[in-house]
Amino acid sequence: MSSNPNWEFFHDNSVAKHDPAVGLGSPRPLGRVVFDVPALTGATYEAWQEFANATTRARYTTADGAHIGLVSWVAAQENVLVVEFTADRDTSVSVDFHFPDELGKGCDAGVDVEGLGEGDESLTGTFVGLVGGKPVQLKSRRGGIVYGSRTFSDGVDVPTAVGFGGRFVGEDGLETTIRAGETLRFVLPLRSWAKVSRPMEYARSRAAWITESDVMSLWEQHTSWWRDYWRVSGVQVEDQLIEEKYYLGQFMMGCLSRDPDYPPNILGISTFDRMAWNGNYKVNYNHQSPYLALLAAGHFEQADTHDAPYLAMLDIGREMSRRLLGHEGVYLPLGLGPAGMVSEALLLYMKSPAVHGAINMLIRYRLTLDRAYLRRVYPFLHAVAQFWELDLVEEGGRYRIVGDGMHERVTSNVQQNGLPENPSNTLGYLRTFFRQMADASRDLGIDDDERERWLHIAAHLSPYPVGVIGDIVDNVTLWNEGDRTVRDLVPESFQRTPVFFNEEKGGAWSLHFPGNIMQIYPGGAIGLESPEEELTIARNTVHALALMEDALGEAGGTAGATPSPEGTPHPHFHKAGAWNAVNLSCLFFPAAVRVGYDPEVVWQELKDRLTHRGMPNGFIAGNPHGIENLSTVPNTVQEMMLLSHEGILRFFRGWPKRSQPAASFTGLWAYGAFVVDAALEGGEVATIELESRSGGACRIENPWPGRSVRLQGPTGECFLTGDVVEVPTTAMGRYRLTAVPG
Repeated sequence: MSSNPNWEFFHDNSVAKHDPAVGLGSPRPLGRVVFDVPALTGATYEAWQEFANATTRARYTTADGAHIGLVSWVAAQENVLVVEFTADRDTSVSVDFHFPDELGKGCDAGVDVEGLGEGDESLTGTFVGLVGGKPVQLKSRRGGIVYGSRTFSDGVDVPTAVGFGGRFVGEDGLETTIRAGETLRFVLPLRSWAKVSRPMEYARSRAAWITESDVMSLWEQHTSWWRDYWRVSGVQVEDQLIEEKYYLGQFMMGCLSRDPDYPPNILGISTFDRMAWNGNYKVNYNHQSPYLALLAAGHFEQADTHDAPYLAMLDIGREMSRRLLGHEGVYLPLGLGPAGMVSEALLLYMKSPAVHGAINMLIRYRLTLDRAYLRRVYPFLHAVAQFWELDLVEEGGRYRIVGDGMHERVTSNVQQNGLPENPSNTLGYLRTFFRQMADASRDLGIDDDERERWLHIAAHLSPYPVGVIGDIVDNVTLWNEGDRTVRDLVPESFQRTPVFFNEEKGGAWSLHFPGNIMQIYPGGAIGLESPEEELTIARNTVHALALMEDALGEAGGTAGATPSPEGTPHPHFHKAGAWNAVNLSCLFFPAAVRVGYDPEVVWQELKDRLTHRGMPNGFIAGNPHGIENLSTVPNTVQEMMLLSHEGILRFFRGWPKRSQPAASFTGLWAYGAFVVDAALEGGEVATIELESRSGGACRIENPWPGRSVRLQGPTGECFLTGDVVEVPTTAMGRYRLTAVPG
C-alpha cells in the first residue's frame, strides 16, 4: 500500500520513466501451497470447475492405473482454503508453503524482491509494473502446522500483513497418507491486518483448532451462499459455448468481488510480485467495465465494490481540481488503488475518469431506485457535477469540452497538435450524467437550485464530432498504427458515409481503440429512441469499425492487431479494432446491440471470438487485459435479451431470432426497479413476468406488434394496445403479460 509520491501528477510518460508515475504499491500474492504426491509422477489428469458450488476438481490416473481425486474450494464466508483428497489405494502426501520468490516446486521464475538482479529495461514504463517494498517473510513448521506471514511495513502508506496456517485436519504431521476410501482434508486459513490485530497468530489458531465438523459447517455455509448467488438471475440459451461463458463471467466476478473496500484489481488475481500496470484500478474504462453485467443481473453486492476507489479518493480529487485547474470538483488520475492510494499519478489529458465512474453509479441507481445507495455515492456525484459545471467552456450557446481526450496522450503530442476538444465519449457521458443528476437530486429532495442548470447543460452540449472517413488525413494517434490508414481499410463506397469521430479537435479515428462508441455504451446517450439521423450515424460508426476489422483480418493485421499466441496462428488473430480490439471490445458488442446492429452478425462475431481466442478461465488469448473481458458475454447477452436504459423495456429486441429461436432469462433488472423474466419460443416472445420493486408506470415496447396484450396483475386482468404499452404497477406487485391470440 504505497502511493506515488509525486502529487503534482505527471502528464508526460517520457518523464514518468525517469521519475516513475506509478507508485510501488500493488496487489501481492502471499505464496503457494505445494502438495508432494510421489505416486503422481507420470500421471495423467483432467481438471474442471463447477460454477454451482464454486469448487475446482481434478481426477488423476497414475502410471500403474490408480486413481486420486482432488476437490478444492475457498469458503464463501471465511478466508479458508480447503483441499480434499481421495484415493482408491493408500497414497502418501506431504505439504509445504513457498513464498513467491522461493523457486522450485513448480515455480522456476520469481521477482527479485532483494533488488539485486533487475535489469534497467524492466524498470521503465508502466505496463510491466514496478517492484517496490521489501517484504518480511516468516515461516515455521511446528506441531503439524506450517504457518507464517508476509509483511510490507517499511515506507508504505498503510502497513499490510497476511498470516497463514496450514494443516491436515485430524493428522499430527505435514506428511501423511490418503487412506483408500476416505477423505483427507487440508485447510489453510488466512488472516490480515485489514481484519485482525495479529494475523499470523489468528491464522495458526484457526488451523490448529479446526475440526471435521467445522469444515462441514463451512461447506454448508459455502454452498448456501452460492445457491443464493445463482438464484438471483440466470439465462438459458441454446448455444452451449456462449451460455458457459456467460456463467463463467458471473462466476469469476462472484469469486473476485467480495470485500467492499478492496475491489478486484485489473487482472483479478495476483500470482506474481510484478503485476502489469501494478494491478491498479485503471479508471478510464478498465475498472468500470467488469461491473456492468453484474448490475443488470442483480448482483449488487459484487457490483458495489466498484465505487470504493472513487469515494476514497474524493478528498485528493478535490485538491487536484483546485490546484491543477483552479476550480471546484473532483479530478482523478488514471490509476487508483484502495483506501485512497494513488497508484498511477498520470492524467494524460483525460478528464473523463470520474464521470465514467459516475455513470456506473447512476446505472446502479436507475436500476434499483435505492435511495440509501444514492445517498452514499451522492457526494461524489455532486463533486463530478461541480467539476464539469466549471470546466466546460461556454461558446455560442454551447458547452465545449477542452483539454479532455478520448484516450491517453502525452505532452509531446499536445505540444505538436494542441489540446484535444469535444471527445465523443465524454460528450455522451455528460448528456446522460446531467439529465440523471437532475432526477437523482429530485429523488433526494436536495440541490433544487442546481437542477435547472444541469438540465440546461445536458441540452446545450456541443454536438458529437461527425465526419466522413474519406476526409481523415494526418490522423493524430498516440500509438503507432502501422502503414495502413482507415481509408485503406474501408471500402470507397462507404468513405462518404457520416460517422462519429473520436474528437472534434485531436484524433479522428483509431485502428485499435474504438472509443467513439462509448457514448452509446456504457454512456447510454444514444439508443433506439434517438433521433433517426443520430441513430443512423451510430450504426454507421459500428459498421465502419467492423469493416475496418474485417479488412485487417484479410490483409494480415497491423500494429493494432492482437498477436497470436505461440501455437495459435489462426487468421482470426489478425482482426482488431472492433469486436476483437485489445481495448474496449467488452463495450463494443453491447454498443452494437443498443443501436440495432444486425443481431446475427453480433452473435457470430461473439461466437468466433470465443471459439478462436477464448481461454478456459474467461480471459482472451493474446489480450493483456484482465477482468474487463469477463463482462463481454454477460453484457452482450443481457442487452440482447432486455433493453431498458431509455425508459422503455424492449424484450429480445437485439436477439438473433433466426439462428437462436429459443432463449429465456429470469431475474434481470430493468430501469425503474423492475425485475423481469421472459421467454422466447420459436423466435417469438412467449411470456413476460415482472415484479415492480418501487411501483410506478412501466413502459414496454409491445413484443407482439399489431396485437393486444393481456395483462394479469394484483387487481385482475386487462388488455393493452399500441406500439408501447404502459403498465401501472404497485410496489412489490407481480404482473404477467401474454399476447392475445390474433
